[in-house]
Amino acid sequence: MAGGSPSAGCCCCLNNVRFLILFLTTFAISAMYSNVILFNLTSILHTDLEDNSRPVAGLVSIHEYTTWHGRKKRESEPNFDEGHPILPSTTTKPTTTTLPLITRKKTEKPKTIFITNSAPVLTTTTPLPTTTEYDVVKAEVEKSLKKLKEAEDYPSKVAEEENVDNKAPKPEFTQKISRTILYAAPGFGVLIGLLVTIQLTKKVETRKIFGLFLLISGCLSCSIPFAVHLGYFVLFTLRFLQGILFSIVFPVMGNVLINWGPLKEQLFFISTMFMFVSFGSFVSWPFTMLLHSNEVPLYILYAIHASSLFLFALIWIIFYRDRPEQHPWVSGVELNKIVAGKVQELQSKRTPSDSYACLLKSLSAWSIWISAFGFFSTTAFFAIYIPSFLSSQDVFVDDYLGIFSGLPFLPLPLFCVLIGITVRFAHPSTKLVRILNTTGFAIEALVVLAIPAVVYSAEQNSPLLILSIATIPLSLSIVGGFLKSLTIVGRVFAKQIVAICGVSFAIAFIILPIVVNSVVEQNSLADWTKVFMALVFILLVVAVEFAVFGRGRSASWAESSWDPLVASTKMQSLALIDFNQDECGLYELRRVEPSDKK
Repeated sequence: MAGGSPSAGCCCCLNNVRFLILFLTTFAISAMYSNVILFNLTSILHTDLEDNSRPVAGLVSIHEYTTWHGRKKRESEPNFDEGHPILPSTTTKPTTTTLPLITRKKTEKPKTIFITNSAPVLTTTTPLPTTTEYDVVKAEVEKSLKKLKEAEDYPSKVAEEENVDNKAPKPEFTQKISRTILYAAPGFGVLIGLLVTIQLTKKVETRKIFGLFLLISGCLSCSIPFAVHLGYFVLFTLRFLQGILFSIVFPVMGNVLINWGPLKEQLFFISTMFMFVSFGSFVSWPFTMLLHSNEVPLYILYAIHASSLFLFALIWIIFYRDRPEQHPWVSGVELNKIVAGKVQELQSKRTPSDSYACLLKSLSAWSIWISAFGFFSTTAFFAIYIPSFLSSQDVFVDDYLGIFSGLPFLPLPLFCVLIGITVRFAHPSTKLVRILNTTGFAIEALVVLAIPAVVYSAEQNSPLLILSIATIPLSLSIVGGFLKSLTIVGRVFAKQIVAICGVSFAIAFIILPIVVNSVVEQNSLADWTKVFMALVFILLVVAVEFAVFGRGRSASWAESSWDPLVASTKMQSLALIDFNQDECGLYELRRVEPSDKK
């Protein structure tokens, strides 16, 4: 039962505590995500970072190439040259050409020298060798024979040198491997940590474990600037640990969706929480670039990001509850709205531990995870490599780099809301879900393909215009596609489906660094075009797959777990609820654990 009355919270939060929980979860996850991807931007700003620690080959630091920095110089130096903001202003003085003077060497005065008989010195004279015409011919013949012999031995020497070069790894290849592993480290961390965090959230309260992970992640984020000077291995270890800690995000989202989201609002809940990929970029990166262009040290920037994790960890531990009936601010009306229709099949032979086995056999669940992989592949490219792409010599959009790098994620939440309002009253069906999801990924593939084409056109600000709409088509796939299918197919098992979406996230953040470092040699537009083509291929495969196997109705193994008809039934009377007393609602909630049958 709820532990308090509706008056425990403020009036604006009455019957809306679930939304406070939703926004707190989303912002906490976004802060954690922004700390993970912050290094992708600051690696371009570091002045003393090794080449194998930068995102791509051929990338140099642009720490002096910001408009804010140039503006400060123009304001402080009146003679600052507008045409060359990097070079100091110089004034040219008129020069006169003069003929060189001819100097004569001084001669010394004549001296008197006395010549006397010196002591006799015994010397042995050796006769000079006499060369004949025969010796000259012999030397020339020997020289020619030596050259012929060296020419005969040259192919074998070249082959030996090639064998030695093939056995010894080339420096460029080892740098590619190091760079790939460093930027794929968070993905490896999520993939390994997910096996642990799923089990932890079953045995430990989400309130405690997620709060602890936020605190530890903040401490790791503070250490990143110092790890740059300690070597590659230390930096890789910290990023790998950040990925392990971030893996807790997906089980937490599953718990919040099932425990706090009413049946009618589950799509809104999961779509909002998935917006961490958007909030974590367009809020963090512009703020980072603004402070850095005003010569704020990088370790202070990391400390500010880490402090946001400490703040959210404190709020989370104080305010969050694992179940709504445990929260003192939840009223009876809101509690009934949350639990309406969630009648679990208590007499089922299937226990929660068997749900993963059912999911792995379901084609509809696999279609959701593959679509999530396509979504995270797109966001992984923009989150890891869009600053490097904008810094390439063919694009070179260096002014306001943090703002322009966050442009692809800025309109995504707004369009998700607009499309959610549009399709809200549409009757959910498999055909509609397939059409919306496939259309979203297909249009996204066309937009991604248009990015290098627009850059080739060499129009001013054209790359920024195409980047500002780069992720808008994904809103169709999120609200009307695979996330809509997730809330319908799994029902109570949507918790496990969301948790396994962490695998899709991890694989996407592993594959993208492998693809980029395999084709990008000189950070040129031609190299990046190959990356865009690979991303287009992934999006088209995902679109076709969901068009065949996607599902818009509940699976047979989850159909009886919830009763959506109960959720659509309005309460007849509120007379039984006294708002002035501690009351949890019309129903008494009991948590019955299924018996494990051995």
